[in-house]
Amino acid sequence: MVLADFRAHHHELDFLKSFITLILPTFEEGACFFITDTEKVAFVLEHKFLIPGLKVGSGFSQSGPAAQAIQAKKTVSVRIPRNVYGVRLFAIAGPIWNQNDTEVVGAWVLPVPRLHKIVSAFDAFAPVLADLLPEGGFIYAADREKFIKRQSSSKFDMPELQINKPVRSGSTADEAVKQKKLILQDIDASVYGYPVLAAAAPLIDDETGESVGAFGLALPRKLATELKQIVNSLDDGLTSISASIQQITASTNDVSGNQSQLNEEIKLVQELIEKINNVMGFIKEISEQTNMLGLNAAIEAARAGETGRGFSVVAEEIRKLSDSSKKTVLQVKELTQQIQSSITITSTASRSTLSVIQQTAAATQEVNASIEEITALAQKLSQTAANL
Repeated sequence: MVLADFRAHHHELDFLKSFITLILPTFEEGACFFITDTEKVAFVLEHKFLIPGLKVGSGFSQSGPAAQAIQAKKTVSVRIPRNVYGVRLFAIAGPIWNQNDTEVVGAWVLPVPRLHKIVSAFDAFAPVLADLLPEGGFIYAADREKFIKRQSSSKFDMPELQINKPVRSGSTADEAVKQKKLILQDIDASVYGYPVLAAAAPLIDDETGESVGAFGLALPRKLATELKQIVNSLDDGLTSISASIQQITASTNDVSGNQSQLNEEIKLVQELIEKINNVMGFIKEISEQTNMLGLNAAIEAARAGETGRGFSVVAEEIRKLSDSSKKTVLQVKELTQQIQSSITITSTASRSTLSVIQQTAAATQEVNASIEEITALAQKLSQTAANL
């Protein structure tokens, strides 16, 4: 700074005041300038910033930059912590010499606020950033003791965090300052009605490496919460459907097994009917042979005349029995044909049913596979929601 090498004399103060009036507006964050004699303030000039209580005629700190410059009789640089005036300051101060350059008769002081770059730019970027966030957000800056900047969005605010309110011990801002690292914290839904992710990063002084404050951001996670609830409902529904499909599959497999067994039984019945038909054919042959024997017996009885009359009666009864057996065989055969027809229809229907059941089982397996894919996607969606 040019003033570091400037040697001011009492008779040159008008030039110094004019020079400071020109350069003071160049300080974007503001600055002030004052001149003292050895006891009190004699002149004050300000631009967007003024030390509290500083005015013409007031005293000045005997440990401050003016007193240090007077005592050292040279230009000094002083860093003033925030707890003195509520803001960190960098001040450069120099002695004012008498006309003979033999005695210090006062001092000039140029205090400049020492704001972190983020704090300096806060009012420019914070309003834009807060409303750019999909669900809105809350942005703040704090020094080591209190909040000094806040910016809410149209969608989200944290009304409990106000400027000059003390930083709570153990909060993300407090821990970021203490630990000098990014701090993340999940705020549960009991506070705002939905979860909020709070993050704070330390503000580090580039020159000293000191953690001088924190920059914080709070992000509502309402969308992520709703998405997770949807995913959980979807997962529960898919689980229920999957269980039902498994029951249907098990039942289908049982029906398929029973249907297969029924087909086998039908085949056995068809085989038995075939055997019955064979027996009926055999009985028919016996009936025909018996009828033939009865006819022959009747002929022989007729030849024998009166002697074979009794035998003729027996032959007639044999023929009647043969005819009756023949009629019975025909009736049984007709019944077996009807049974055979019914079994054929049943067998055809059974085979068709079995085919449908097998197709249903295959379709059920495909549905199960699809449900497993959807369940896997739901799980990925849940993970995505958790990371939002």
